[in-house]
Amino acid sequence: MDVKNTFWKDYPALEKQLSRVQKLMKSHVLIKNKAIKAAIFDIFDAGGKMLRPAYLLLFAEFTDLADEEKLALAASVEMMHTATLVHDDVIDRADTRRGVPTISAKYGPEIAVYAGDYLFIAVFKLMSEHSLELSNLSKNIGSIERLLGGELGQLNQHFDLHQTLDAYLENISGKTGELFALSASVAPLIAKNNSLANRAYKIGMNIGIAFQIMDDYLDYAASAQQLGKPVLEDIKQGIYSAPVLFALQENFDELATLIEAKRFDEVYDFIRHSGALSATKALAQSYTQSALTLIDKLPKGENRERIAEITRKLLERTL
Repeated sequence: MDVKNTFWKDYPALEKQLSRVQKLMKSHVLIKNKAIKAAIFDIFDAGGKMLRPAYLLLFAEFTDLADEEKLALAASVEMMHTATLVHDDVIDRADTRRGVPTISAKYGPEIAVYAGDYLFIAVFKLMSEHSLELSNLSKNIGSIERLLGGELGQLNQHFDLHQTLDAYLENISGKTGELFALSASVAPLIAKNNSLANRAYKIGMNIGIAFQIMDDYLDYAASAQQLGKPVLEDIKQGIYSAPVLFALQENFDELATLIEAKRFDEVYDFIRHSGALSATKALAQSYTQSALTLIDKLPKGENRERIAEITRKLLERTL
């Protein structure tokens, strides 16, 4: 496929579908402004795993939706995800993502905001083109609202050293969990299989939460070169993820003093030598196991086993 990752090499049929999704996304970027179009294509080509459209396609296999509808939904959810990334990078003033310059760094924040806005428009145009009634998705408008709520919740707790683990989990449930949940459940919802849609939503939510926890774990367990982004960026911006919160539980006074003094190299060493990383990995494992327990109740067959295998792989990834 065109994206620069090898995550799907063991799943050639799915890899081929995702390549078609990427081409469909590009074909629906029709904006005349060359800078915005180039910016959008840059992020499409940056090498993301395309996990959300992959899960959407996998769960869509349990339905009788036409291939064109499945691909349109997958492209829509990935464009929606991409739009949120573009806007996040503007807000975070991030210079790199996946090892390459962000749109805001390369083209400026104005172009980045317009690019993100255009992608949201492209989502609705694509869905309407394939006769995917928006009324069928009205239940999931709440997912987008909760996604924003997670981002705002995180913003409201910037630099809050007394943030609870429950508050962190609530924020990432919105910030990351909702889009995974939407990806898993939208095809069954449109196919009017409400029982499957409800189960898929819960599976996607657990996968999304586990994925974000692992992302936060890797901020301290992996190198900047592995991650394709600078380490410690979140903590410098006052975003305290699971490893920080577990380390604060271990020795609040010492770690809080280091954070407030902006002695971030020492913070990094403190967290790596505490029990915070093992506690964070265990938390991710618990959400992964919750997802796997629900996956085991899906219709038997190769597709169910594929979903379970990919979900287990996400827990063991190193980037």
